[in-house]
Amino acid sequence: MSDERPGPRQEPDQDGQACEQAGRCGGTDGYGRVVVERSGGVGGMLMAWELDIDSSADRDELGRQVAELPWSQADADDSAAARTGGADSADGGGGADRFEYLIESRYGRVRFGEARMPQEWKRLVDDVRHSPEARRRRPGRG
Repeated sequence: MSDERPGPRQEPDQDGQACEQAGRCGGTDGYGRVVVERSGGVGGMLMAWELDIDSSADRDELGRQVAELPWSQADADDSAAARTGGADSADGGGGADRFEYLIESRYGRVRFGEARMPQEWKRLVDDVRHSPEARRRRPGRG
């Protein structure tokens, strides 16, 4: 198994569009699953949602959304935040009742404090949390 993080194969067609956009490919690997864990808030409650993208009715849209997110940049931002004292400390937006999110997929694993989460990541979190296909599960691996 490769350590690379490619999405389903996306070979350009004659119009320059990815073959997946036309529904003609999907590769054998698929998109996999996405997990959102939320911690913090009042009482420090831990919640987790897991969504199998390949089984989702919104597979193509959700799969592209996850694949196109800047996973490596978010990893770098997360590392920098950890070195400076936390995901929200730099902008003063942190607090005891703030949430922290861990988002994981085949493309990577990122962590954001609620106040510093970029909009595209917030959209993914909301899409997963509100999907009728998402399964609530215990936080942590597995």
